[in-house]
Amino acid sequence: MYRRFTLCRGAGDKFKPASAHLVRESADMTGKIDDPIDASENAWPDEPEGLGKKFADLALSFLGLVLPPATIVKILEDQFLRENKAARIKYLFDAMAIKLKDVEAKCAGSREKLTEIKARLEEPAFQRAVATACEEAARANDLERIKRFALVLASSPTPGKWSTDGDDIATFIRDLSQLGERDIQVLERLSMAFGNLVLNNPALTDSSVFTMNNQGLENVITQQGLHRDDFYSACGRLVGFGLAIEEPWPPVHTQPHGRCIRPTRRGLSLLHYLGRFGAD
Repeated sequence: MYRRFTLCRGAGDKFKPASAHLVRESADMTGKIDDPIDASENAWPDEPEGLGKKFADLALSFLGLVLPPATIVKILEDQFLRENKAARIKYLFDAMAIKLKDVEAKCAGSREKLTEIKARLEEPAFQRAVATACEEAARANDLERIKRFALVLASSPTPGKWSTDGDDIATFIRDLSQLGERDIQVLERLSMAFGNLVLNNPALTDSSVFTMNNQGLENVITQQGLHRDDFYSACGRLVGFGLAIEEPWPPVHTQPHGRCIRPTRRGLSLLHYLGRFGAD
């Protein structure tokens, strides 16, 4: 089974991420599947002929022949053939390499900083995050999503002001695998609405600071032209992932008002890794 994905360092003082090396291990127990990637590989054969034969009749079960056999086979090939999974993992490492080169260039004047970054790349937590990103990239069907994985991985060795030592990058990757671009855009807009307040009140303990200035959020909703229900729907998803929180209005406030939802420190940390919080 494919167990491990590692980054290799180049010669000299500079570091360069190499392509992922897949180390194949033999299974001790026939039929035992404990890896999601291996599970998908065992479920779907490699040969296009096999896929076509297995699912050719499936299209006929759809009313009106909505999905012809050729379309179904293409979908399955794109998603489950090993070479396509490997191509998505390679895209992940290529995108991460580009970002790491940018990080290296910015820190080129500080040998101490480069040493610190190299040490972070060798930490077990980072290696777990890389393995998680490879797993999610292998099953992803959106290159932009994979690019977000790469940005978070490459940026994590240089944490921002909202990051903590407890940041679990692997969990960020898992979250991003379930969040869409609209969710990220809404999180970004929440940071736009409350960015200055967050910077001036980093403790984030006074709810009234945000409810008293909720007009900023109302303005963002109006300017972006989003339907209010769609905006709040995305906010609900962000709250569920711990990336945003809804602040309660004071009981004495009786005037009509919208919901007050702001990004959490974790949400701001994710935006930092994605390079999408301008005030960071």
